[in-house]
Amino acid sequence: MKSIRKSLLDYDIAMLKAIANVHGIELGSKRHHEVVEQLADELARPQSVVKTLEGLTSEERGALESLIAAGGKMKTSHFTRLYGDIRPFGPGRLEREKPWRNPESPAESLWYRGLIFKSFAEVDGEFLEFFFIPQDILPSLPSAEKPVFIVEASPPPSIIREGKPTLVQDVCTFLGYLQNEEVKSFKDGSIPRRDIERLKERFLQKGTFAFLNRLCQRLNLVRMVEGQLKPNPPEAKAWLKSGLPKQILALQEAWRSDPHWNELWRVESIRCEPTGWRNDPLLARQKILGYLAECPPGRWLSIASFIEKIKEIDPDFQRPDGDYDSWYILDVASGKYLLGFEHWDEVEGALIPHIISKPLYWLGVISLGYADGEEIPSSFKITEWGATFLGLPHEREAKKSSPPMIVKHDFTVLVPSDANLYDRFQLSRFAAWRSVGETYVYRITRESLARAFRQGIEMEMILAFLRRVSRGKVPRNVLIALRSFGEKRKRAIRGKRKPVFQRRPQRAQRAQR
Repeated sequence: MKSIRKSLLDYDIAMLKAIANVHGIELGSKRHHEVVEQLADELARPQSVVKTLEGLTSEERGALESLIAAGGKMKTSHFTRLYGDIRPFGPGRLEREKPWRNPESPAESLWYRGLIFKSFAEVDGEFLEFFFIPQDILPSLPSAEKPVFIVEASPPPSIIREGKPTLVQDVCTFLGYLQNEEVKSFKDGSIPRRDIERLKERFLQKGTFAFLNRLCQRLNLVRMVEGQLKPNPPEAKAWLKSGLPKQILALQEAWRSDPHWNELWRVESIRCEPTGWRNDPLLARQKILGYLAECPPGRWLSIASFIEKIKEIDPDFQRPDGDYDSWYILDVASGKYLLGFEHWDEVEGALIPHIISKPLYWLGVISLGYADGEEIPSSFKITEWGATFLGLPHEREAKKSSPPMIVKHDFTVLVPSDANLYDRFQLSRFAAWRSVGETYVYRITRESLARAFRQGIEMEMILAFLRRVSRGKVPRNVLIALRSFGEKRKRAIRGKRKPVFQRRPQRAQRAQR
């Protein structure tokens, strides 16, 4: 921030006279630089600052305290929304109308007292205008506490949707489906509707396919092979084997750093129109996660209070330039454009709960709480997985060993939802999917075995796998039937081989005759 002297240098002589008039200072010169030096010396004196503060109204003092609490600097758009604008005056009009005698806002009063000035600073690659307090005046002002981000607590909700890392299960299901099926991929990375509908039946989390597909692409878990979407062996194998904590954290980080997954354009209550304006989804996401990291984990908190606190402290979290007039966004219900800060609740106020109830819930970062009969969550709680993701201290549960799979006499295989993901993926290569829930159900069939054989999987490998994942508890009839099926296949392969005839020696014998 500039000193009072450098700040005054930017003013013309008419503005300098106005400030001197407010403070009752008799100027000893008409020269610009000499007037600046005299005013700077007068205004920077601690006793002069104290006298100026004594003449402030409660509204003016509140405006100044907000600026002090913000570190002595605040974006012009935010400050003027809170404390009014400053009317533009040219030198002649300024001397004629003398607006400092009847300021129209707390901001205008502080402006003509020489307590606040305007300047530009770079923020996130953009030059934005700020109000600031000169650096040599700020120490003479009383300190003000920085606003604390405290969200209201909420009573335990009637209905709870626990935030769990179930998305990792759906990624495993997705990779298994791609391994076994011929799935075409379009240029935008999407897949045919028929495959999406089939996958919906197998996913634990509903409505997540586009999000999940995007994360898989971000992590290079999938790749294009001759126009088809297939698992990418090195990355997919490493992820499936990495264990649940690393698996969910990889998905969370892939979302956190994604500059192209644009939540604002996915809020259902509004429709964004591509008229040339651009928003930065990464900026908005990082801001919301930053405020979420100031919340205590493991406690139920009010979503409405969380939204209101962001509006109070950082309303421009996704619009650093404070532009509320060029983003063409329609309200779906009314069909009206939501232009101007007065529509903050319909835009920013809709984006924040969207991020809470969709990505953050899908990724197991938060649990959602609902009142009876309500479809929209009213509270949230940061989970253990969320606390790890946000870097918050919390108690960690002891690591549990993977439970065994259960192989039944009817060739059905039951897979607990917390079983090793790489093992479930391997099972899906030679067993057919049947259902999903607390337990995944697969069944070994002739068709699923034939598919496995085409992928180069041998019966000996299948039998060894089943013994390992069931901890040796494979029904005898299943072992006998699979061995028999494997032997029949070997005999069939041998029977298809053509005998090798030694034709050249026979021709040689005929030639000798």
